[in-house]
Amino acid sequence: MSSWTDMSSEAMETDVPLPDNNVPAKTFATSTLDPWEYNTWLRSIERKMLASDESATTDHSSYITELCQACSAMSSVMALRPVQWHIYLSLAILNGTYSGHDLAVLHERSTHDSLDMSLFVRCASFWICAWTRHSGIKVPLQDLGTTYDEHGHASQVSKILPTWTGLTGPILYDNGIYDVEAHDIQWDISEDDARNALRELYGRCAWHTIESQVMWNMYVAFEYALLEKDPSDLRVDLVKQVYTARLQVPHKQLETTFQRFSSFVSTHLPASEYESVMTSANKLYSDALRQWREREAYDESISNANSTLQAHWSPFLSWQVHRIKQLRTSKDKTHLATEEELGLTLYRRALHRFGMYPAARNDTEASEYADVPPTPSVEKVHKQRHGRKSHKMQERDQAQARIEARPSIAAAESIWLDMIAMVNTPQVEAASLLPICEQAIRVLPVCGRLWAVYLRSLTRFHRPKSQVLEIFDLVMKSDCVGRIAGGTSLLALLQARIDCERTYAVLELASSQNIAPEQVVLVADVDRFMHIYELLLQSISAMSKLPEPEQDASLALETYAIDWIERAARTLAASAGADAAAGLNPLADELWTHTLQLHSTHAQAYVQAGQYYQRHDDDKRARQIFKSGVAKAQLDDKAAVLSAWVAFEHARGSPAEIEHAEAKAKVEHDRLWRQWYSYQAQQASTSCVTSNTNAAVVAAAADVDADERASLPETDVLKRKAVDNNEGDCNDVIASEVESASLAKRQETQHTQPARDREFSSVMVSGLPPNTTEAEVRTFFRDCGIIFDMVGPRQIATTSSDTQPISAVLVEFTDREGASAARTRDMKRIGENEVRVSLSYACTLYVTNFPPDTSDLMVRERFQKYGPIFDIRWPSRRFVQSRRFCYIQYMIESSAHAALAEHGVHWQPHHALQVYLSNPMLKKQRSDANANDKELYMTGLPRSATVEQVRQFFEPHAPIDDVRMPLRPDGKSRGIAFIQCRTPLDARRAMQATNSTKFHNRLVAVTLADAGRQTRSKDTLHASNDAWRAKSIHVAGLPPDAQEPLIQQAVEAAVGPRTVRQVFWTPGRPPNAQGTCDSIVEMADEEVAGRAALVADAFYGTLPLTFTMYQNLPPSSSAAGSVTPAYSVARRGNHGRGPRGAFEFSRVHNPENQPDTATPKGQDAFRQMLHER
Repeated sequence: MSSWTDMSSEAMETDVPLPDNNVPAKTFATSTLDPWEYNTWLRSIERKMLASDESATTDHSSYITELCQACSAMSSVMALRPVQWHIYLSLAILNGTYSGHDLAVLHERSTHDSLDMSLFVRCASFWICAWTRHSGIKVPLQDLGTTYDEHGHASQVSKILPTWTGLTGPILYDNGIYDVEAHDIQWDISEDDARNALRELYGRCAWHTIESQVMWNMYVAFEYALLEKDPSDLRVDLVKQVYTARLQVPHKQLETTFQRFSSFVSTHLPASEYESVMTSANKLYSDALRQWREREAYDESISNANSTLQAHWSPFLSWQVHRIKQLRTSKDKTHLATEEELGLTLYRRALHRFGMYPAARNDTEASEYADVPPTPSVEKVHKQRHGRKSHKMQERDQAQARIEARPSIAAAESIWLDMIAMVNTPQVEAASLLPICEQAIRVLPVCGRLWAVYLRSLTRFHRPKSQVLEIFDLVMKSDCVGRIAGGTSLLALLQARIDCERTYAVLELASSQNIAPEQVVLVADVDRFMHIYELLLQSISAMSKLPEPEQDASLALETYAIDWIERAARTLAASAGADAAAGLNPLADELWTHTLQLHSTHAQAYVQAGQYYQRHDDDKRARQIFKSGVAKAQLDDKAAVLSAWVAFEHARGSPAEIEHAEAKAKVEHDRLWRQWYSYQAQQASTSCVTSNTNAAVVAAAADVDADERASLPETDVLKRKAVDNNEGDCNDVIASEVESASLAKRQETQHTQPARDREFSSVMVSGLPPNTTEAEVRTFFRDCGIIFDMVGPRQIATTSSDTQPISAVLVEFTDREGASAARTRDMKRIGENEVRVSLSYACTLYVTNFPPDTSDLMVRERFQKYGPIFDIRWPSRRFVQSRRFCYIQYMIESSAHAALAEHGVHWQPHHALQVYLSNPMLKKQRSDANANDKELYMTGLPRSATVEQVRQFFEPHAPIDDVRMPLRPDGKSRGIAFIQCRTPLDARRAMQATNSTKFHNRLVAVTLADAGRQTRSKDTLHASNDAWRAKSIHVAGLPPDAQEPLIQQAVEAAVGPRTVRQVFWTPGRPPNAQGTCDSIVEMADEEVAGRAALVADAFYGTLPLTFTMYQNLPPSSSAAGSVTPAYSVARRGNHGRGPRGAFEFSRVHNPENQPDTATPKGQDAFRQMLHER
């Protein structure tokens, strides 16, 4: 008779031997790692069983044997799902050829693939039933509690075998417990064997705060049965120990456990010991109860069957990991072991729900087919839905299904990686880490990242090199990682193999040279250098066999290989001279030639190749590579190549070459903007259709809604409004339509601009290494979605725990799904730094009601004590000078929450700060929302122009709703017109097509109508241009990312409070040759402007600013990139017309190669220039 320890080890390392039979195994049973192929095999047998006649006992016998063989083959390679394990266990009992020992091993193995409590209690009840049959001592196992399946529903184990195979198996309760009366397994086991088995099973699930009570109830019932037969002091003390151990574990039924212990003490211990025993137990109980109360709300939220990973489980997991990290760095580590056990079990619970390999391409297909028994009716519907397909069509459909399943696989993989990261401390032992890695690769056998962690862990704990290579070869021969999980997954596996080989090479060389591994210079050994280089080439070749979309656009392996060559060259140059090192150059040349041929459409290939030759001073080859990359029509990111080329020419090129590169970059920049406008136009078209449909539905229901709302309290109406306002971001009008039927009917045909979902689509990424580049950030999020915009990376004035500077970046995706996917990258590493990824709005505060003279610096000084500040955004005061609020964006969420302490604090006696977490759902309409960006302003019209002629001029370019032409008193046209377009995007498209073109042989200017025209008086509109210039100043030296309110603060700090009337600034414009930008600032009057021009010490942050009277600048030669008011441009004829900026001000472009003499120096030169003209 085997001991429990031996049996447990046997269950982990070997498969249960199958009875001899003549059923042939599938050919892929030992060659594939694809769970779907095994699932198809199992399902085909189950389908035949359900379709066969129940009276055909012979057929069922052969089916039972065949299905047992299929389950055995699958379980020897990968994890079975809980339902599959229950079927396997029941069929093994029905088979009749398994011994009691074999069945015990099989039950034990079933508990290692997931934390499914029905399998744990089934295994425990098997041992209890076997011991009951052997000893005759009955253990009551009814009503011990409920277990839950992987979908969060109460288990129904008793129904699994009949519904999936049509057979009647061993009698089971729904929670997985065998019926003792009906269990007839004959197996001689001892009391100690049964107790050890129950203790081991309970110990592995004891920290499951909800369901472990079922397992403990079985264990304590076993001890109670023995106690009733032999009420000796030894057995009383044994039961007491069981209770004492349980009272130290936080769990939902803790109070019940304590009450049961109290009853036990009263019944079985002397009355004199009651107080001392309960006092001692109460200390354990109180501590465990406190820990349970801390997590009770979290546990309650995830216990619901409808709980989701993102909304319910992730916050709990993050909270638990944070507690563990705190205790690991704390001096008091009393509760560290408990928290680590709770954390590990919480991850295992999450993996039970969300960490299994997906059964189908999506949840719908899984719930309708893959997770449903293959009855004839189900199979018929499935075939009718998919129709008859050729073999090639089936293969294409399966390949597409695997691609669609990748997000589900990635989500499960992320949980496994997070759990491994929590366990993988510098002091972790192999016995703690390796079993988790092994379980991970059994559950998700196609995930290269998990295999990579496993291989590196084996290497870390000095397992034989042959074992690592054998595992790698097995995975590669299966051809499943790249084909199913994709190129990113295969890349991780290939990199891990090279990492392990390099580590073993270092250890071998250190041993042979009798030095420390840190002292080994591996590239100095020619044989080992070439071995690693050949491995890199093999890996590059393996990646090249994937379809082009699956290949690595970041060229990680190629970069690794080039670095390997350069390191060897530097080492060789130091020892043998530069000529010897030059002998390695052909290796790099050959590699880059191959890379540029293979990745001819990947921008990074040209960027890195060009930079390589730039490092090696081969400017001709570098320039040639950059130019060839730009010339590629299908390049994935031409802007990146152009940026690298421009930087190269600035460092190495002549003025003509610099201008050539700059001109190419401008062409691509303009093309990207046109492409963006086209994309937005398509989105607007889709939004309009949705808007009209929603409006019609709302209008039809508005009468009912209005009556219903009339009877509701005011608070309920407000709640309903809040819900309505959250219905969609692309149609803000619909929410207000619900308020009344009449308004809905008036607006049902109104088209609205699709809102950019910036708040919900952005993430704050902090903890980056200080030298992190934008390309590295894009690579980090390459599997998450399309990145629309990025602010940073920028270094932040803080340090991490290792005293190294850190950076942060704000990343905006094109949709919410991208941001959600990016959140799964939280706690991953870039370089040596652990990166934090948070939703942008969760790190942002809305702060208002501070004193009017508050500056950006004052806000930073007050709020930076709560954590590093990434940015402070101020509102534009262009239309409302009294706007007094800002958004403070921290790097992490905890800083924002801590800063809420400022809410209600009086900065000054009459100003109590209002500080709130940013909530985009409650965002109000801007106070300057009356700016009409659907209206165009046209100047230069002939006096004879008519409304119909203007309409015909614009209609080929955009739908026109209205045209208005102001007339002079004599009835003739004033030469201007206002054109109302259908949407803002239509207006921008029409403006680009018609600006600076000819209308009836006259050159016309078309710009967006001034946003502030409705609030500005006619006197201001028609004010003298000279008067306006006389009270405006030109501000130079601004950074490209300057903010309009901060420009105003900088000018008023230098000149005086309330001296600025308006700032004309367009963000996002390219800087000049000095790396700075400029702006026009309208002051309060001419005197203030003159005083400002005399200011010598003005700063924007730490950057010095230069103030000049704007009237000293000629109208046609404003500094490059400066901004001029729209109405000022219009009155100057044709100068400075062009596309408008994001804040509706025209840009005045001045080529950088304009001679310095073009700008007069001082008033005398300016007057002389006017006289000459």
